[in-house]
Amino acid sequence: MRQLILSLGTLATVLIVTSFSVLCSVALTSTLCFFEQCEAPKIAIATAIAIPSFVAPLATWPLVGLVMQIDSLEKEMRMMATYDQLTGLVTRQAIFDQIEQVMHLAEREQSHISVHAVDLDRFKDINDTHGHAGGDEVLKSFAITVKEVLRKSDYLGRIGGEEFIIFLPDTSQVAALALSERLHQAIRQSVVAYEQSSIRYSASIGLVSVLPSADVSLEEILKRADQLLYIAKRQGRACTVSSNG
Repeated sequence: MRQLILSLGTLATVLIVTSFSVLCSVALTSTLCFFEQCEAPKIAIATAIAIPSFVAPLATWPLVGLVMQIDSLEKEMRMMATYDQLTGLVTRQAIFDQIEQVMHLAEREQSHISVHAVDLDRFKDINDTHGHAGGDEVLKSFAITVKEVLRKSDYLGRIGGEEFIIFLPDTSQVAALALSERLHQAIRQSVVAYEQSSIRYSASIGLVSVLPSADVSLEEILKRADQLLYIAKRQGRACTVSSNG
């Protein structure tokens, strides 16, 4: 019913409900007169038309408006649950759901997948120096930079704070490492202008490339990618540490 109301729109729905109400009112009046074996007087018919013509729109319009408002709020809530409001990237749960679906397909087709766990280096220092607004500008700039490097078939999500995940379907370790290097190069060339400052940043990456199977879960892949990410941090940051399988 809601979808019908949404497809018709407020005005059309109110007109249809009002017309139906008038028809029912006239039919009921005529039926009563029939059983009373009397001809329906003009005043009765006019009243049967006038009352629902006035009452139905008054009752229907706010109800339809409420349905529209509820639908709009639900869409907004789904959008907030799916997309990060700051960067416009998909959120943690949304990117995980997407990866799970593609992993099942990759398992059937026996094609490699690659996962990058990405963390911006010394992000707390950026926030301490430039404030959270400056940090937000870095996050937004990073999201744009990554999108320019990725293919249309790749997936990018923000999983919290300065942590991101990149998922590359049908991608070997060699190809994933090449993309990782292009990303590091793009970040090195990226300068975030904020107020009177120019902010530079870097990112550490843990990369796992696997051939999906029933024995390899997304949780295990992400755990391994996180471990490699922190090895990259310990090795000096601004680099990628990878593992095949």
